[in-house]
Amino acid sequence: MTMINMNTENNNNFRSGAVLLVVLFIIMVITVLSLGFISRSDVELACGQNMILRTQMDYLAESGLEHAKGLILNPQDIDTEYFTGATNQQLVAGSNDYYSIDIVRDESDPNDQCNYTIDCNSYRSRNGEEIGRSSITATLRLDPCIALWTGTNTIINNQTEIFGDVFCNGALNNKGIIEGDAFSNYLWGNDITGRRYAVNELSLNWPGVTVDGFKDRAGVTYQSGNYTLTDDISGMLLVDGDLTIQSGSELSIIAGKNQPALYVTGDLIIEKYADLNIEGLAAVDGQIIIDGDANMNVAGGLFTGETISEAASDLSGSNDYAILYNGPEWATGKYDGGLRFDGINDKVENFTLPDSINGLSAITLSLWVKSDVTYQDRDILFTREPTDDDNELGIRYDRNGAYGSGSSGIKASIKTTSGYTQIESSSNVQTTGWQHLVLTWENDPNDSRLKLYINGALDTPRYDKGPVTGTITGIQKLMLGCGTKNTYWDGLIDDVRIYGRQLSSSEIQDLYNNNVVSDSDLILHWQFNEAGTNISITAAPSKAAVLIWSEDGDVEKWGQAAGAFFRSIERR
Repeated sequence: MTMINMNTENNNNFRSGAVLLVVLFIIMVITVLSLGFISRSDVELACGQNMILRTQMDYLAESGLEHAKGLILNPQDIDTEYFTGATNQQLVAGSNDYYSIDIVRDESDPNDQCNYTIDCNSYRSRNGEEIGRSSITATLRLDPCIALWTGTNTIINNQTEIFGDVFCNGALNNKGIIEGDAFSNYLWGNDITGRRYAVNELSLNWPGVTVDGFKDRAGVTYQSGNYTLTDDISGMLLVDGDLTIQSGSELSIIAGKNQPALYVTGDLIIEKYADLNIEGLAAVDGQIIIDGDANMNVAGGLFTGETISEAASDLSGSNDYAILYNGPEWATGKYDGGLRFDGINDKVENFTLPDSINGLSAITLSLWVKSDVTYQDRDILFTREPTDDDNELGIRYDRNGAYGSGSSGIKASIKTTSGYTQIESSSNVQTTGWQHLVLTWENDPNDSRLKLYINGALDTPRYDKGPVTGTITGIQKLMLGCGTKNTYWDGLIDDVRIYGRQLSSSEIQDLYNNNVVSDSDLILHWQFNEAGTNISITAAPSKAAVLIWSEDGDVEKWGQAAGAFFRSIERR
C-alpha cells in the first residue's frame, strides 16, 4: 500500500500559485508601463502638434508684420492716407489660418510722421473656434526718409527746422535744426540728431515727375510759362516756368492722393511777407528763392535741383531781388537791418539789373558800409565776374592805391561805350566805422567825370583817369561783397540804391543824413531790413508718395522713404 505525502503535494501547489502570481505581476507591470508609454506618447504627440501649430502661427504673425511694412512703405496701394490694418487675411487661400493687423501712426510728436505701431494676431479656425493664437506688437520706423533734397551746396539758415533726413549733393552748412540724418559730401555747422553719410549711401532717386506725365491728368492745374499764384490749390500745381508767390499772400497747395503737390520746371520765388503752405511732394528743378521776411511750411517732402536761397526785396518796385549766397547774415545795419559778410565767400548777386543799367547816360550808386578790416583789398560792389581789372561799374577798398603808390584808399570805376575810367580817393580813408559811399557819373559835355562822395562830401581824388562819354555798358550782373580782385567784403553793408540819374550834391547830403530823397529814376533799393526766413519741412511719407509715369506710359511708384526697420518686436 502506497502512502501519499500530503506535504509534498501542498508544496507543489504553493509553488505553482507563486509562479502564477509572479507571472501576473510581471504582466501587470508590463501593462502599466505600456499604458504609461502610450500615454506619454499621446502627450508628446499632442505637444509636438501644438509646437508645430504655434510655430506656424508665429510665422504667420511675422508675415503679417511684413505685409504691414510693405504697405506703409507704399501707401500708393491703399485708399486711405496710410495703411491702418485689415482683418482675416490669409497667406494661402482656402486654408484655416488667418491673421489680422491693426496699425496706428505715432502722433505724439506732430513733426515726426515716420513711426507706426503694429499689432498682428494670427490664429487657426477649427469648428468655429480660434486655436493656436499668436500675437505680436512691433514699432516700425521709416528710415531713411528724405525731408529736403538739394542738388548743390546748401546753407540751412538759423530759422529753418527740418524734421527728417536731408540729402545735399554738395557741401551742407547747417545753421538751423536738422532732426534726422544728413547725406552730403561735406557737413559742418550745428549738430544734427542723426548720423552723417556720404551721398552715395542713399538708395533713393529724384522723383521722376515730368510735365508730359502730369499736365493732362485729372486734378492737375497746369500753367505754361512764368506764373504767379493767386489762389489756393487743391490737387497738383504744375508750372512749366517760374512760379511766384506774391508779397503778402497766404496760400496753400494740398496734394491729392498719389499726386505731387507742386512741380516747377524753373524757380520758385516767394516774395516779401508771403506765406506758402505745401502738403505733399514739392519738386522744383531750379532754385527756391525766398525773401527774408517770408515763410514756407512743407509737410511731405521738398526737392530742389539747386538750393534754397534767401533774398532781400527790392523796394524800388523793379523786383530785382538780392539773392544771398554762402550765408551773409541779417544783422543790425546803419538804419534798422543790414547784411554781414564774412570776408571769405559771402556775396549777394542779381542777374536782372543789366537790362536796367546798360544804356544809361547817367547813374548814382549809393550804399553804407562798415568794414572789419583796413589797409586791405576788399571788393564792395561790381557788375561782372572777377577780371582783376577795375574797368567796370564798381567800388572797392584798395590797399596799395593807384598803380601801387602804397597809399590805401577807395577806388571807383565805370565803363561806357567810349571806354572806361577810374578814380582813387584821397589817402587813408578806409575805416572800421560806418561810411556812406556814393559813386555818380553823367554824360555831360561840361563835366563827364566820375565822382566819389564819402560821408556826404565830394572827395578830391589823388588819381583820376579822366572823363568818359557815351552810355554805360558791360554790365553782366550785380555782385555785392565780391568783385574784380575776388577779395570778399569783411563787414556790413546797408541801404544799397541805384538811380538812373546823377543826384545833386544836396540830394547826396540828404541821403547821408537819412532825409527823404526823390525816388525819381530809382532803379534799385535794397534796404536789408528783413528779419530772416522761417522755413519748416517735415517728412511725411504718406503725403509725399506718388504714382509717376515713365516715357512709355507705365505707372510706377515713388516714395521718399528709402527703407524701414522694426525698432522693437514683442510677443504677447
